[in-house]
This record gives sequence, structure tokens and C-alpha cells, in this order.
Amino acid sequence: MPLAPPAGADDLPRYLHALRRLADADDLAAAHSGCTLAVDAAGRDGSAAGLAMAYSQRSSVARRMGRLPEAARDAEASAELLAVSGTDPTGPAAALVLSRRLAVLLDLGDLDLADGLLVEAGLDGDLPDEPEFLLLRYVRGRLHTAAARPGEGLAELYRCGERLGVRRSDHPGVLPWRSAVASVLVGLGAREAAERLVAEEVALTRRHGLASALGRALRIQGQVRSGAAGMAAAVEAIRVLQGTPRRFELATALVDHGALLNAARQRPQARRVLRDGLELAQECGSPALVARARELFAGRTVR
Repeated sequence: MPLAPPAGADDLPRYLHALRRLADADDLAAAHSGCTLAVDAAGRDGSAAGLAMAYSQRSSVARRMGRLPEAARDAEASAELLAVSGTDPTGPAAALVLSRRLAVLLDLGDLDLADGLLVEAGLDGDLPDEPEFLLLRYVRGRLHTAAARPGEGLAELYRCGERLGVRRSDHPGVLPWRSAVASVLVGLGAREAAERLVAEEVALTRRHGLASALGRALRIQGQVRSGAAGMAAAVEAIRVLQGTPRRFELATALVDHGALLNAARQRPQARRVLRDGLELAQECGSPALVARARELFAGRTVR
């Protein structure tokens, strides 16, 4: 049954919640179209807060689709609107808007701007344990690890797992904290612990999960496992993600697989895979992934 459009400003929260469910089911095209309707409706009603949340939701969907420049524009517009809406700047709505903006910046590779925005928002310290702040904690953990602060990153990510367990909603479809932790642990030399965590996430997503969640878990498993097992996971990740709308996740999986082939001295195969990954990274608009793919294509070893 088609989703009923918002009846007005008061109906916008209901509509945005329904769009979020569509996006979480990877029905991204429908969710994106619905977000544009929400933006138009909020604009007509003159609600700055409603328009901010509509832009934020569309940013999240565009990011999942791999349309990163569009996602960045919507995320910035959302933040600007929320700042003049009278909304609590450290409340749940602000935390959600910031989380989505930081996630886009992570995909773009703009870690300095992400760090600066987090401090500027006053949300870089202790956070409430309420569910509304859990996504921000997860994104902060990813930012810390990407910025070479593994201890802080692990603390945030393990806290996510703990809070999800308390809420009995610990599934990778909610937050994939296990694979995020595993990617840090393997870099610290704790390969066995990393393998256990990512294997658990793969098993969970195989039983009850979206193909995109399984593809992401397999991609990380490819990085964590050594030898033929890691290569097999990387290949399966690409195959699974090719059947999903998650273009940036697929681009990342291709580049990761190319890195594994480089390390295995399979240069002709690596160059073929990296060429595909580079083209898709350019299409998605991620300077960081483009640069990494080019370095690997040239035969250089990069993480």
C-alpha cells in the first residue's frame, strides 16, 4: 500500500518515521521520493524544525544510495535550519541531525570538519544513554577510529553494544557495532577477537538481515580473516552488495578487495577490481575513497 503523504506540519513526524522504516528496509528510491515530498510539505508550512528534519532524512537516504555530494548539501541545510528553529541544540533532534551529517563526512573522508562540528555542537563529551543518542555514539566511535583514536573509538562502540543489549535490540540492522569494533581490533593485532565478533555479525545478518547488512559484514570479514578465507569473504561481499542499492558500500568493497589482491601479489586481478572501484567511488563523490583506490591501483600499500 502506498505511503500516504503528510497532511500538514503536525503529520510530518509520522511521515518521516514511515520514511525511515522504508530506508531501513533498503527501499531507498521510494524513501528518497518521499523525503522530497516531506521537504516540499514542510517548506509550504513554514516549519523550520520540520524542514530541518525532512532535509536530514533525505540526507541519510542519499548517503545510503551513494549520492554523497547531495547528502552533504542536505545535511548542511538541515543543520542550518535546526539552528534557527529554536530546537534544543543538544537534544535528541540535534543529535540525530549531527549524527547523519557526521556519517556523510566520514564517507567523504573529511575528518577534520567532522571533529570540528562535533566540538562546536557541544556533543563531544558525555552523552545520555537514551536510545535517541545511540546513533551519535556509534558515529562518534567510527570518527574516533578513522582519526587514529582507537581507544576512544572502541569505548564508544562497545558502549553501543552494551546499550543495545539492555534494550534487547542488539542486531546489526540497528547498529553494526561488532564489525566496527572488529575493524579496529585487527589493526591493533587482536585478530582472534576481531574474527569472533565479525563472524557473529555475519551469522546474525545471514539469519535475519538485509543483503546490504550482510554485504557490509562480509566486507569487514574479508579484512579481518587472513588468506583464502578473507579473500572468499571479500568476493562474497561484492556479490551480495551488487544486488542492493548501496552503491558506496559496493565501491568500498571493491576497493577493499583490490587491496587484498594487491597484498596477494595478484596485480592484474587487483587492477581490474580497483578500476571498477575507482569508477564507482568517483560516481559516489568520495574524494577519500577515490584517493585510496588510485594509490592501490598504482601498487602502493594503503589501509
